[in-house]
Amino acid sequence: MNQVTSILNQKLSIPENVLAQELNGEIVILNMDSETYYSLNSVGSRIWQLLANSENVETAMQQLLQIYLVDETALLRDVTEFVKELSKEELLISYDSQELEEESLL
Repeated sequence: MNQVTSILNQKLSIPENVLAQELNGEIVILNMDSETYYSLNSVGSRIWQLLANSENVETAMQQLLQIYLVDETALLRDVTEFVKELSKEELLISYDSQELEEESLL
């Protein structure tokens, strides 16, 4: 499985130590452990919301393609970088969708 396929299959969630609040159309995020806060513009905010509430990254990508007039390859590149950065900052936790599905069957 290549890296892109792996990212598309990921289910993302917001850790308990991270708070996110919408203010004036933008999302403000606070990592309570590091005491660092982040601000996302309106596009980043929409991506954040879809990533956090979708079945997996691929589902969020399909929704984004319906919202924005953007090349799918460019969107995949941008979303991949966005997910990597948010994960690196410990603002999102990723799970493989298939692993979650298999665990729920046990």
